[in-house]
Amino acid sequence: MPDPSDSPESSDAGFTLMEVLVAFGILSVILGLLFVAIHQTERTITSVESGSRFERKMEIIRYLLREELLGAYLNPNDPLTTFIGFPNREKDRDTDSLLFTTLAQTRLSQSSPVSHLEGIQYLLFKSPGSDLFTLVHEQNTNLLSYGTQAVIPEKLLGHVWSLRIRYFDGMLWTDRWNSVQSHSLPLLTRFDIVVVDGKGEKRIFFEEVQIPQTTLNQNQGGGNEIPEGSGSTGN
Repeated sequence: MPDPSDSPESSDAGFTLMEVLVAFGILSVILGLLFVAIHQTERTITSVESGSRFERKMEIIRYLLREELLGAYLNPNDPLTTFIGFPNREKDRDTDSLLFTTLAQTRLSQSSPVSHLEGIQYLLFKSPGSDLFTLVHEQNTNLLSYGTQAVIPEKLLGHVWSLRIRYFDGMLWTDRWNSVQSHSLPLLTRFDIVVVDGKGEKRIFFEEVQIPQTTLNQNQGGGNEIPEGSGSTGN
């Protein structure tokens, strides 16, 4: 009687070398596809997080611009209060700057004296070893002091390609504003900022702010006080 173990249909028969090689080949293809998918997912997550950080930073800058411009303050009788926009160009790029007076964030009441105003300046500084700029925010917390100790500089944004600031007087847009000559604030101020991202691509950011028209005159008695409600309206 023949031995059942000698049957070609025996369940104890092992894999052939060819079957093992085919299985390893299929596994290698699957692992390769899985690695590529994981790598692409990581790159997508990194790109989304980088974009989210950029958008969050832009929102912070937008908020700062709005708050300070909505509080812009000009008293024609007080030479310490100004709103002056400087158009500049470097290497065929706009590198404008803006200097103005705003109501201090620490002001406790509407009737606080004018010495509680703050001087604000937005300007570009050249980044070392680069053709790009850094957007800097300078805050002068004591307008009566001419020393540098009162100025608080803060770097807002790096890798800036250009900064253009325009002003609307009710009829025309202009690249320059001088409150010493006009004795007034612009109706609108628009910031156009071009930033170079990590991929070398240019991204455009803009903010347009309508400034409340609250140009103030000196009160009777010679005191420079802020009347009730000024600097608190906005859109």
